[in-house]
Amino acid sequence: MVLIEKKLLPLRPGVAKLIDQALEKGVKVAVCSTSNEKARADKIKIFAGDVVPRKKPDPAVYILAANTLYVDPSSCVVVEDSAIGLAAAKAAGMKCIVTKSGYAAKEDFLNADAVFDCIGDFPEERFDLSFCGSLLQTQYVSQPYNSL
Repeated sequence: MVLIEKKLLPLRPGVAKLIDQALEKGVKVAVCSTSNEKARADKIKIFAGDVVPRKKPDPAVYILAANTLYVDPSSCVVVEDSAIGLAAAKAAGMKCIVTKSGYAAKEDFLNADAVFDCIGDFPEERFDLSFCGSLLQTQYVSQPYNSL
């Protein structure tokens, strides 16, 4: 978190915008990370890998987040950047959008509900909160949406 605060490790494009959109609409937001719990944010709950017995790809951190926020896992949309995160989200019964990162770009994202190169900020925005909501309206997605 110190690296982000000092702008040495900035958020990926579109992340702050998507979080702001969700918070403005009253959507519950959490971060489920494989890092330790020392990472904190003011307005969102952090669920780190060290607060559950097993890390991703085990769904424990996502199930803990849903239970803590009193939401049904099937009403959650996860934004992930790795195959193990995707596996964890899907095992928890959640929709999952993958935004490819440099270190995981060649991983298999076949089970994702959508795959993008990033979230993006205007004017290069790839998806927004409305798109996330639309995934919850879709019961069965036969082919993942791929912007690439």
